[in-house]
Amino acid sequence: MSQVRLVTSVHLVVGFAALFAAPISGAFAADTPPLRLSHAWIVVATGARERAALEKAGLRIAPTVNRHEGQGTASISVELLNGFLELIYPDPTVPVSPASQAGAEKFRRKAAWRETGYCPIGIVFDRSPATPEKFPFETWRVSADWMEKGTFIEMMTPKEMPKAVSLSISSHPGARESDNEALARDPVKGAVFLHPNGARRLTGLRVVAPAADGFPPAASYLAGLGLMKFDVGRGWLLDVTLDGGKQGITRNLEPDLPMVIRY
Repeated sequence: MSQVRLVTSVHLVVGFAALFAAPISGAFAADTPPLRLSHAWIVVATGARERAALEKAGLRIAPTVNRHEGQGTASISVELLNGFLELIYPDPTVPVSPASQAGAEKFRRKAAWRETGYCPIGIVFDRSPATPEKFPFETWRVSADWMEKGTFIEMMTPKEMPKAVSLSISSHPGARESDNEALARDPVKGAVFLHPNGARRLTGLRVVAPAADGFPPAASYLAGLGLMKFDVGRGWLLDVTLDGGKQGITRNLEPDLPMVIRY
């Protein structure tokens, strides 16, 4: 893999100062945080050939292909004990419902992010017992055919910022880490968690944007809670830390994927 590129934080707006300074390590400091990190995704080209970059980095791709009925997309994932990484891609074999036409088009533009300028990265959180009824910023709801009836994704990125990083709250509770640990002991089903590089847990995320306007107002809220970090650099990048980076290894997956993995 190529050398990790240098990223310089730029405080373009005073309100982003605290945002840029928030430590990733704080993500697990609070006893009951308002939100819990669930997973991160990147939108890629149809067929997700970019999976090879993850495999070269020592990560195992789960065998299940997830079809997002009504949304026109599918995805594959890297399963971890406390979350997962996901590659989403437009899939012409998956139908698009009339209500989801705009959303499907947005995913197509995200897949072509190098040409369109749309951010291909999304960060998803789970609710916790401390999740407030209202946030200090506007949110909106998205439902699709593939979700359970009556459920919705709560979007923290405004509709008016389609090119910004996608920040959202999951439509359903994530799997408990203790349940995944038990599943990992199964000699057959547990193989999905056994990555050749030895990584097991998602412990930190950082998103780099080409400009401060790539971050919605919710970014400063999330960074202030220590849930993740945001920086301005030379382009879109998802910086993932697994197991606290205890092995001291960094793999840069560019140019195939705008992702750096530390484990």
